[in-house]
Amino acid sequence: MSHDLELAFRMVDAADAVTAAAWSPDGVSASLKVDGSPVTEADIAAERAMLAVLERESLDDGFVGEELGSLRKGSSRRWIADGIDGTRFFAAGAITWGTLLALEVDGSITVAVCSSPLQRRRWWAVRGGGAFTGGSDPSTARPIRVDASAALTSDKFACLPRFASLDLEQQRQIEGVLGGRPDDWPWSHQCRVAEGELAACVWFAGDLWDHAAPSLIVEEAGGRFTDHLGGTRLDTRTGIYSNGRCHDSLLDALRPD
Repeated sequence: MSHDLELAFRMVDAADAVTAAAWSPDGVSASLKVDGSPVTEADIAAERAMLAVLERESLDDGFVGEELGSLRKGSSRRWIADGIDGTRFFAAGAITWGTLLALEVDGSITVAVCSSPLQRRRWWAVRGGGAFTGGSDPSTARPIRVDASAALTSDKFACLPRFASLDLEQQRQIEGVLGGRPDDWPWSHQCRVAEGELAACVWFAGDLWDHAAPSLIVEEAGGRFTDHLGGTRLDTRTGIYSNGRCHDSLLDALRPD
C-alpha cells in the first residue's frame, strides 16, 4: 500500500470513529445550511478529525472539506473531503451514508476512499493501481471491475435526485435509452457501478467533494466518468458514472441542443 493510501485510510478511520459514535437509529439532530441542505455536528467533527490526522502527518498538504472549506492553501497536493455524504440519511437514522476522501495532485485525483462504516464497507483506488473493496483492514481487499457488457436498462441505472435538473424532453430521452424510469438507489451507487452492479448512474447534484473520490474509483475499475458535457471537471454539479458502453448514449440524452 502506498504512503498516500495509508494516510487516506488513517484519515478515514478517524472520520468513521466520529460518525459511527454519533449515529443513532432514532435519528440525529440536523440544521439547514443556507442552500437548504442538512448538516449535523458530526459532519463538521468528521472533517476536523481527518484534518487533525493530516496536520500530524503532513506540514504541506492542502485540505478542502464541504463543511470546513478550503484550508492550508498553496500546495500542489490537497485532500478533498466530505465528512458525511448522505447527511439526510444519517440524520434520519438510516445506514446509507459514508465518508468520501480523495487526494488531488497537480489537478489530478490520485487516491480515493469511500467508506460506509455501518455497512462495514470501503471502496478505494490509486491511479494506475486499480480499484478495490473490502473492510477497514486493507488485507480484506478484493479487486473490482465494471460490468462492461451490461446494457443500460432501468434496473441497471441510478439517478440522483431523480430528474431534478432535467426538462421534460431530456427525461423522455433518458427513459427512451433505458426503456423505463430509473429506480431509486441508496448511497454508494457510484461504487455499485465500479462493482458491476449498475451499468451507470447520474448525479444532478453534488460538488467537488462529492465527485472526486468516486470518479477515480469508477475509472480505475474500468469505467468512465464525465460531467454532462463530456468533460472531466468535478465542479459542474453533474456527474455521469458508467461502465463505458452506455456513456455516449447518456451524454447524447443530456446534451443541450
